Amino acid sequence: MWRRMIRGLMLGSLCSLLIPAAYAQPFAGVVELPTEGQTVSGVVLVRGFAISTADISRIELYVDDTYQHDVNINIPRIDIIEAYADWEGIQNKKPGFTTGFLASRFPNGPHTIHVMVYTSDGQVHEVGRRVIEVDNRINQSPFGAVDIPDTSMVHDASGSFPIVGWAADTDGISRIDVLIDGLVTQGAVYGDPRPDVGNAFPDFPAAQFSGFIAHFDSTRVLDGIHQLAVRVTDQLGLSRTIGQRTIQVFNSEANLRPFGSFDEPLRDSELHGTNCGVIPPCQISPCLPVDFDNHITPVRGWALDLGTRENTGRVAYAELMVDGVRWFSTNDCTFSSDLGAYVNCYGLPRFDVARYYPTYPDAPRSGFMFTLDVGALISMGVAPGHHVLKVRVGDQEQTFAELPGTAGVNVFFTCVEDNFNFAPLGFIDFPNKMDFIGGTVAFHGWAVDRNQGVRVVNVYVDGHFMGPAAYGFIRPDVRDAHPTVSGSLHSGWVYTIDTNQLSDGRHRLTVEVIDNQGNEGIIGSVDFFVDNLN
Repeated sequence: MWRRMIRGLMLGSLCSLLIPAAYAQPFAGVVELPTEGQTVSGVVLVRGFAISTADISRIELYVDDTYQHDVNINIPRIDIIEAYADWEGIQNKKPGFTTGFLASRFPNGPHTIHVMVYTSDGQVHEVGRRVIEVDNRINQSPFGAVDIPDTSMVHDASGSFPIVGWAADTDGISRIDVLIDGLVTQGAVYGDPRPDVGNAFPDFPAAQFSGFIAHFDSTRVLDGIHQLAVRVTDQLGLSRTIGQRTIQVFNSEANLRPFGSFDEPLRDSELHGTNCGVIPPCQISPCLPVDFDNHITPVRGWALDLGTRENTGRVAYAELMVDGVRWFSTNDCTFSSDLGAYVNCYGLPRFDVARYYPTYPDAPRSGFMFTLDVGALISMGVAPGHHVLKVRVGDQEQTFAELPGTAGVNVFFTCVEDNFNFAPLGFIDFPNKMDFIGGTVAFHGWAVDRNQGVRVVNVYVDGHFMGPAAYGFIRPDVRDAHPTVSGSLHSGWVYTIDTNQLSDGRHRLTVEVIDNQGNEGIIGSVDFFVDNLN
C-alpha cells in the first residue's frame, strides 16, 4: 500500500513538473493564410504570427521549397497578445508577419508553401507547410485594408474626418469609393506611397504606391450613428468592400473650427534677411514691414472651414504671428507688381487641396501667403535668433484655429549680405521614385536660384555626367508657388536620354544647378529602373 502511495506521489510530482514545461514552449507560429487546399490567383497573401522566447531575427517565404524573399515582420497583433497573455514578455512583442507573391509566376496546379523562422538563439523553425492550388484563369478581386479609422471602437466624426488605407490588384485599381449608409458619397485619392505595403509584396511593384486617402465632410449627413464602408473596383470591374466602420457624427459650432496646413517655412528653418539696418518704406497701406528689394521669405499654407455648407461660417481672415504678435493680416491683401502675385492674401488657388478635398466648397481657393521680410523686422527691433511663427485662422462665427498648432513653428532669423549664396530650389518631376522606364525618355523638372538666376542645369546618372539639360521652359505652377524668386516662370528643364545606353536594373538620377555666380547645388536625386528587355 505504501509503495502504491509513494509511486502515486512520484507520478503526481513528475506530471506537475512536465505540465509547466510543456506549456512554456520556446516557440509558437502559425500561417493563417492561405489555407490548406485554397485556390489562389493574382497576389497571394501570406499572413500569420510567430512568437519566441528568443528574438525573431527574420522570416523567409518558400514556394515549392524554393526561397522567394524575406517576410515583413514585427506587425502588431493584439489578438495574439491576448491569446498568449501568460507568455513572458508578450506585451512587448509584435508577433505578426505578412507578405505575398504573384501567382502568375507559377504554373496552374498544386504548389507547396511554408515559412522559415530564424531566432536570435540560432534556432530555425519551419511553419505552416501546406499545399495550395494556383489557378491564373481566375480574376482576383481587389484587396487592401482601411487603417484609419481602425476597428477598435465607434469613432466620433465632426467636421473633416480622414479615411486612410491601401488597396491593390494585379489588374490595376479603377476607383475607390467611400460609402455612408450604403450610398457613395465621394471617391478617394489613390496612388500615395506605401513602402510598408511594397515591402510586404516585393514582387508586385504597384504595391509601392497603393495608398489612398479621403476626407469625409461629416456636415453632409445628419448627426447620429452611420455605417462607413470603403469599396475598391479594379480595371475589369470587379469590386470588393475592404473595410467597414461605425461612426457617430456630432457637429456643432464649437467643433467646426477652421483647419488646414502650414506648408512653409519648415520647422527649424534658418530664415535669412538682407539690408537689416534699413527701415523699409511703406509698400502697402496701412504700412507693413516689407521691402521687396530685400530677400523675402514666403509663409504659405491653406485653410478651410466647413461652416460654409450652412452659410454660417467660412474662413474670414488669416494672420501671421511672430512670437505671438500679429504682424501681417489677409485684411491687407494686395497685388504686388514687384512679384507679379497677390501677397498677404487668403483665397489663392490650391488645386492640390481641391484634389484631396473635392467635396469641400472653398477647397479650390483655400491658399494663403504672407511675405515675410526678415531684414525689415530686424531693422525695426526684432532681435536675430530664435522665433516662433504660426498662422491664426478665424471664421465668420468667430471661432479660430492656429496652424500648425498652438506651439507654432520654431525658426531662426539671421542677417546676411546681398551676395549670400542661397541654395537652389527645384524638383525632379519625372522619373518618379522607382519608375520602370525604357527606350528614349525625357527627364524633366524645374529649378530656380536666388543668386542672379540659373546658368545651367546638369544631369548625372549613377554619378556620371550625362550633359546639360535644356532650360527655360514655361512653368506657371512654379511661378505661383515661388513668386518671390526671379525667373520662376521660365524655370522648366528637360533632358532627353536613350536608356539603351544604360544597363537594365536600378540607377540614380541626380540634378545639379550652377547659378550665375558660379555656385553649385543639388536639387535632388531619384532612383529608377531601366527595363529594355521587356
